[in-house]
Amino acid sequence: METRIKHLDGMRGLAILLVIGFHAWARWPEYLGYVSFTKDFPLFAWGYLGVPLFFMISGFVIFMTLDKSKSFINFMFKRWLRLFPAMLIVTLLIFATASLFSERPLGVPHPANAIPGLTFISPEILQYLTGVAFKPLEGSFWSLYVEAAFYIFIGAVYFTLGRKYCLPSLLVPMFLVAGASAFKMIGHPAIADFISKFGFIHYSWFMIGCLVYERLHQRDAKFHYALVLVAVLINFSYYIKNNGYIVILPLLLMLALFIVSFYSRLVERLLSGKFLTLTGFISYTIYLLHENMLIATLRKLERHISSDYVMVFMPIAVVAALYLVAWLITKYIEPAVRDTLRNLILFRGKKKALPNG
Repeated sequence: METRIKHLDGMRGLAILLVIGFHAWARWPEYLGYVSFTKDFPLFAWGYLGVPLFFMISGFVIFMTLDKSKSFINFMFKRWLRLFPAMLIVTLLIFATASLFSERPLGVPHPANAIPGLTFISPEILQYLTGVAFKPLEGSFWSLYVEAAFYIFIGAVYFTLGRKYCLPSLLVPMFLVAGASAFKMIGHPAIADFISKFGFIHYSWFMIGCLVYERLHQRDAKFHYALVLVAVLINFSYYIKNNGYIVILPLLLMLALFIVSFYSRLVERLLSGKFLTLTGFISYTIYLLHENMLIATLRKLERHISSDYVMVFMPIAVVAALYLVAWLITKYIEPAVRDTLRNLILFRGKKKALPNG
């Protein structure tokens, strides 16, 4: 079990609130009329930047898990056991309620849509591997594919080359991203496209989290800061290309919030409040659960509520209901599923280890 750092739970809570705000009040103007009034409000428009907060937190805590793991397989098993139970539960719930939420932006799901989420492999990579076109069960699952690839990469480096190479090695995928444009220029756009599917562009956020962790444990070095700076510049160029220079300010605010939280007692105390930490406790489950059910329910409500001014407040009620569902899953169902899977797999492992006869 990972050590819990209270203010990081609160930061997870803040991150998921930002993401939910983006989806509820900015992401879907083509489906929800009231969003045309709210989509440009900065808190909602930039809410998707809650995801970099999640990535920085993952980068920070990853060494805790690595240091407590006996091997690469043991590390990946711990990561899988952390992510898979909630994914399985939410996947089953989505399919069970599909007929009730047919207004989902991605429509009524096909059983094959469950494969990317349950394997933590992006639909694009699966298509490359199998030649079969896959669609995601939920659009927001994309960050889990990035997380899973990061775990494999850093785990492999840690258990083969050693801890001191973990942070520097993360710059390699960033250079691959930076070089992708060169592949396009020399006539190999498919290679550049393949590289982009792994989400390497986001590794700078993991690197920031790793560096802060190493700094707090007096294992940082001057060249680490140079490596992270290069990675951040590559990452920022991606955001600027897609959103313009105005995105720099919210990106810097997310970065500053994460770093300052470890040095400011006031920020740490604010993030450690009960509401944010409770929200952080359920953040993974509600992240998996919320988007399509939220949008589908709001589309149903718009059929009966003609006032956009009333509809602006409806996401609060819907999210409150999803909040309760996510809490029940996280508190009771997910631990039971996790324990069952752990015991089943460990029992099978022990059984195979027994001598024949």
